[in-house]
Amino acid sequence: MTYTSSGLDVNKSLYMTSLTWSGTASTNTYMTFTIDDELPSAFISSLTSSNTEINLPAGHYFAQAYADYTRSSTSDNCQFSWYVDGSQNGHYGAVDFYNSKSSDVAETSFTLTSAGILRLRITAQSGNNVTLNSSHCLALIWRVTI
Repeated sequence: MTYTSSGLDVNKSLYMTSLTWSGTASTNTYMTFTIDDELPSAFISSLTSSNTEINLPAGHYFAQAYADYTRSSTSDNCQFSWYVDGSQNGHYGAVDFYNSKSSDVAETSFTLTSAGILRLRITAQSGNNVTLNSSHCLALIWRVTI
């Protein structure tokens, strides 16, 4: 998809990718990604470090991560966050009620002026580890060219 800003001679391209993610939901663990689709064409440079690093070119980004999980009891929960070039960024997501706060989706928006790395990490947990249903843990990333 391409669009032109009204009154400006600027063309931008919008790209989107969907990924599934998996891993052990224990604190300080980075999640593993599998690319499902990239539309209209590929923009993820590569997946590295055992597929836990999403290598991205320069651009403006918005990323979301959704978890699907099973657990033994209602006290088994975890929280997850996006990391951009090693720094936590955006709003965390959590399974059910982590610390009595509900936040199903981890979201972040950021700009890379050169290539960068995006990762998803479990940042906290309570009770026992939840089991991530990897075929239904989804991440969506939108990119607009600079």
